[in-house]
Amino acid sequence: MKRMFLILAFLISASLACSSQAEEKVPPTPIPKGILVDEIPAQMDLTFDAIRHVLNDSACLDKNYDVDKNFPNLPECNALIYDAQDDGLASPRQIFAMDIETGEVLQITNIDCTHIIGQAVSPTSLMTLAICADTDGNGKINEKDDPELYLLDLPSEKMDCLTCEHNLTAINNADYSPITQKVIFSAQHSSVFHNYLFTIDAEKNLVQITEHPDYMDFDCAWSEDGTMIVFNRLPVPWLEVPSQVWLMDADGSNQAQITSGGTNPNNEEKQGHYPIGLDADPDLSPDNKKIVFSRLKTGKENIIFGVYELIVIDIDTKEIEILDSQYANMVPQWKDGGILINRQVGVGAGEDLTAMGIKQSLYLYKDGVFTELEEYPYNIFPMGAYGGYWITYE
Repeated sequence: MKRMFLILAFLISASLACSSQAEEKVPPTPIPKGILVDEIPAQMDLTFDAIRHVLNDSACLDKNYDVDKNFPNLPECNALIYDAQDDGLASPRQIFAMDIETGEVLQITNIDCTHIIGQAVSPTSLMTLAICADTDGNGKINEKDDPELYLLDLPSEKMDCLTCEHNLTAINNADYSPITQKVIFSAQHSSVFHNYLFTIDAEKNLVQITEHPDYMDFDCAWSEDGTMIVFNRLPVPWLEVPSQVWLMDADGSNQAQITSGGTNPNNEEKQGHYPIGLDADPDLSPDNKKIVFSRLKTGKENIIFGVYELIVIDIDTKEIEILDSQYANMVPQWKDGGILINRQVGVGAGEDLTAMGIKQSLYLYKDGVFTELEEYPYNIFPMGAYGGYWITYE
């Protein structure tokens, strides 16, 4: 617990600095570099990755040390958020933990690596898909560089690279199972442009799970009991037809197609690189009877993101239930606590697109209700979470 007092002091200071009711405002305490906690507190429900920490910088604050109401348009603050040259984020995404009941958020990392995924393995360790090296030689560590899978030990601050010795590229969509104690992920052999699914454990034992030449495989996740894997399968010709949701046993056997993608009744052009009707980011219900996933319905609504419907399909009957058809509902994760999603909220066609008018934040769907878990200013795009992960270790 040697750093817990430091981070608690930071949280108290930041809270006082941002409270409109405080009698005297003081500058926020700078966030120290490194790993900020030795252990994830027991009350935390989930982890997520975000760049919300940049709003602690004086460049984004007003004279009262509150976050400036126009912070995305302040040049120095904007430079902390966006890299204009590389058309991406300027600051590395860090890992945070959240207590849903109280709304308390605890920053876990503040290092030079940018974290694409941060998933708790134990109270003192995390599986993270992170970019920690300048692999393209442009002098920067950013999201254009190649990620690797790591185990991060919080007390020692050491990151053990699981995949660095396996000559893989395009690593993505990792998911850790506390039952199998393995990570399932998508990647390419460095010499072949083709994504397959692999598992790896803490001893760095790598196993290739899929190998079909006519499909690329992405968006994989373990069932809660570790017996099955649900994944997204992209058929040839790549990105010309919608991808599909598939299900298989944990060893790669008994592969079964669950969806065929959606329709494109208005013959819309692609939304970015993705065809209308694409199915993505599936996850199994805790009882293994249903699958939640995102489906790209249209790019002409909810500008600039398009509409990714949030859909639940019954595995046996193939009956579907559309939970939302207005926003971009991304990366759902379904555990006993409910369905976590990253939701992106844009504007309607013809409406003004302003920096403060588009949002990105974590939502929880439970008992028929969507609840936003991040509040202003952390729900302003792109400050909000890029994906949430339930803490499931015992």
